[in-house]
Formats: sequence, C-alpha cells, structure tokens
Amino acid sequence: MTENERPVQPADTASDPSWPVDQQEHVRERPGGLLSRVDGHLVMYHEPGALHAEQYRACRTNLMAINRSGAPWAIVVTSSQRGEGKSITAANLAACLAEAPGAKVCLLDLDSRAPSLGRILGVDMDQGVTELIKGDVSLSQVRVPTVIPNMDVICAGAEPDNPAELLGSEQFVNLITELKRRYSWIILDSPPVNPWTDACVVSALVNGALVVVRLQEAPREKVNRSLDLIRSAGGQVLGTFLTGLTVDRDDPGRYSEADEESRAEAASPDGETAETSKNLAKAEQSLRKQERAFLKSQSKKRKREDDEDTLV
Repeated sequence: MTENERPVQPADTASDPSWPVDQQEHVRERPGGLLSRVDGHLVMYHEPGALHAEQYRACRTNLMAINRSGAPWAIVVTSSQRGEGKSITAANLAACLAEAPGAKVCLLDLDSRAPSLGRILGVDMDQGVTELIKGDVSLSQVRVPTVIPNMDVICAGAEPDNPAELLGSEQFVNLITELKRRYSWIILDSPPVNPWTDACVVSALVNGALVVVRLQEAPREKVNRSLDLIRSAGGQVLGTFLTGLTVDRDDPGRYSEADEESRAEAASPDGETAETSKNLAKAEQSLRKQERAFLKSQSKKRKREDDEDTLV
C-alpha cells in the first residue's frame, strides 16, 4: 500500500472520454484543484479515481476485514519518526472510509505539538481536542465538516503541558466512547512514537494502531522498536502502511517536485499574460465559493444532529 508523495494536479477526468461515463458527473461534483485550500496530497479528494486512491481503498478493505463485527472503531495512525507521511495517510484513509455506504467518519488531530490536519483539509480552527478533553468546549463547537462528504475533523487545539497525560485521561476515554456513538470510524492522527509516548498511550485505549513507514528513510530498528513499544503499552498493531515507494516517484501520472517548480515558474507574474492571471483569479474564486457552499451545507446538517452539546 502506498501514499502519494508529491502534490499532484487533478486530471481533467470530467472531460476525458476514456473515463467511465457514470463517474464523470461524480468528478465534476468535487471542487478540488491546485487552487483549492485542500492539500494536493489528499488524493481521495483531488483524484478519487487515481491509482494512489485505490491503495487507500485497499487499506480500507483490510481494516473492514479485521473489523468483522462492523462495530464503530477508533484507530490511531502513527509512525516511528517525523516525515513519514502519517498525517496525509490518516486524512486519506479517513476520506476513503467515508466513501463506504452508511459510514460516518471523524478525524482527530492528536499531534498538538505540530498540528497539520487543519492545513491539509483547509480548516481554520484554534480550539480542538485539547479544549474538548478539558471540558472547555462542547463537541458541536469543535467538530467541523470537511469537503469530504460524511467526514468531520476535530483539530488539535492548544498544546497542553503534558499531552500524553491528557490523552490517557478518563475524559479522553469518554470522548472516544461518545464519538463511537456518533461515528462508524474514528481516525486519530498521533505524534510519532519516537521520541513521544502519546501514540503508545492512545493505542491501548482504542481498537488498534496503523504504523506509517517511509521506505529507505525509516531505520528498520527504529520501526521495530516502535512496534514493540506499542505492543508493550497494551496496544494492538493492525498493520503498517508503506510510503515512499519507487513507483510513487516514477508514476507518469504524477508530477514531480521539479515539475511543480517549473509550473510555478511558468506561471509567474513575469511570464503570464493579463488574461491568464484573470482566468486564474476567477477559477480560484469559483473553487472557494464551491467549497464554502459545501461546508455550509454540511455544517447545517451536523447542527441538526447535535442533540447533546456537552460531553460527560
């Protein structure tokens, strides 16, 4: 299973005659693009028909096979060290789980030291998991609908004095219990196992851990030690998700970083015409408008569902 490694430009599948006719309208309904606030690595949004999106669906299939009862599950996504793509993996995995019929997914950012899910999903929220566990806010105040249908996100919030202690508290357990009442899948983006213990603490309180491993960058001994630490803390390792495969870099359907730099240079103010600049501005305005309209409708839907504003 692989994860997209570089930002990508969405293919114009809506006008591609080779794309299945019954999916062309589905593609048009997704307002993703390079001008979108949503990170280009979120392939489940920008390129739901791409090869990398299918890799996340394969992971989803494996998780559903493990969860034979179909009960609500909470899964922590972590890695042995920073830079392995755990947050992008968590976001894409949550997005593809939300595709399943009848599924409702909540994505939580537990990495208060270096939060990133808000940026990835184009969500601005200062308060989040920290304030929710402390009881300073209600669930309805911090859970935010995303551009992915049936998927909400709760940002990290402020960094507490002792994140591991907060995540191991009874209040956090109560939060997970409440989320399982409302959602079928809860995906938790946790800090790396090294040097922090957050993921180990949380893994013992949820259904299992998925460990993201970047090929040729994550030392084997560090990965093995991370798996041992999770198990020693009482957590279950559900599996690993490998990123950084050569196929990611060589896939002709993906743009490299150099391509992105060349594209940015070609579109610089010195080289673009006034008409091009005008068209780009109009396209960006249209994308922003579509995303705001979708998020507004999702927010109204969630508000109707909030029959309880305060967690015990």
